[in-house]
Amino acid sequence: MTHPQSGYPGHPEPAPVPSPDPEPPQPVPPAEPIPVPEPPHAWPPYPQQAYPDEAPTDTMPVVPAENTQVIGPEGQWHAQHEAPGQWQTQPPEHPAWPADPIWAGPQQTIPAPAAPAGKRRRGAVWVSLALAATLLLCAGGAVSAYFLLRDADNPGSPDPGTAVNRFLTAVYTQQDARAADDLVCREARDKTKLSDRVAEIKSYSDGYQDPVYRWEEPAVASSGENRAVVAVQLTMSTADEKTAKQDLEFTVIRKTGWLVCEVTG
Repeated sequence: MTHPQSGYPGHPEPAPVPSPDPEPPQPVPPAEPIPVPEPPHAWPPYPQQAYPDEAPTDTMPVVPAENTQVIGPEGQWHAQHEAPGQWQTQPPEHPAWPADPIWAGPQQTIPAPAAPAGKRRRGAVWVSLALAATLLLCAGGAVSAYFLLRDADNPGSPDPGTAVNRFLTAVYTQQDARAADDLVCREARDKTKLSDRVAEIKSYSDGYQDPVYRWEEPAVASSGENRAVVAVQLTMSTADEKTAKQDLEFTVIRKTGWLVCEVTG
């Protein structure tokens, strides 16, 4: 008794069954051409009641035309407010014709009523008077502003010594009456007198050779809250070594700033 190769007792292994031979590949069928689509066909006309289940179509009844009878007036036309025997109102022409719509013809512009000539004339007079009054008010305001500004005080200087220094520079060095006028208070302002004084200084200077004016720092002799007295010595020297001195005293007052109001010496 033989044993299988594995060493264990049992049935012997069956003999291997041979596999069948593979079938040869089938040939690929040739590609069929795509049929060309046919053009659309129109529905054939069918006669009425061609189909057995089609019901007959009712025809629309013909409506006869109506005749409108116009009833004329039985008697003479008259207005409702007139009594018999007093018919004087003539009947309107074509009373039954409808009025034309507003869009039937071209649009017409209704002109505004013209103002009477008298009202226009009075309106023009009032406008002229108002304009004249406005011009007078403007002119009066300009004149008032001119006098107020003319009589108003200038800003002035921050202290009495500076006010005197600026005044001496304008009168003796620059010899400019207009510049000096801006440094004088309103009460003592006189352009004519100031111009004459500057002209005298120019004439006096022309009599010497290259005159030069100088002064020391102004000294405040007395001072209050709004009033001060300043003393200064003025010296004129020339190119030929001539010298002239003059003691001046200034009264300055304080408003918006310090201004010169009086000069003595």
